[in-house]
Amino acid sequence: MDSTDRQSLFAQAFDTFKAFDNLTVSSSGAEQQAFPTTIWQILQHLLVWQTHQLAQLQGIAAAEGFDETRSWDMARVPSSEAALQAAVTQFQQQLVELQTWASGAKGDAQQVLTQGVILQDVALHLSFHLGEVVLMRRLQGSYPLPTHMREFLQA
Repeated sequence: MDSTDRQSLFAQAFDTFKAFDNLTVSSSGAEQQAFPTTIWQILQHLLVWQTHQLAQLQGIAAAEGFDETRSWDMARVPSSEAALQAAVTQFQQQLVELQTWASGAKGDAQQVLTQGVILQDVALHLSFHLGEVVLMRRLQGSYPLPTHMREFLQA
């Protein structure tokens, strides 16, 4: 698989649909009966997960080394607006790094395949949790319904 193939394969795999845009401390930590976690906790989990996946891509971590239960932060609300914005910025930076990996094959055929599997895992994991965040934000009234998505995404 060459670089062009990988770019098209992962072209929109890391699109967040602005799920973390315009979050506030209160909306990111809002309690909702149907959900066991808050948006803040999901964001923190994604940061830990993606840090591990990036380490795997760099060859400095093994898949077995990730502890799912320890990746969930007990804090249900960010400590401040600055902490929230720093986390969103870190998340966005991780996505840039992942897209860089997705666009450039590195190593022999087996290494490229391994990288592709890791990137696929990240995309699937990200889509699951982004779906949770979008649903939670829609229930809060802070994310548009499908009929308004086009203008929301273009803004």
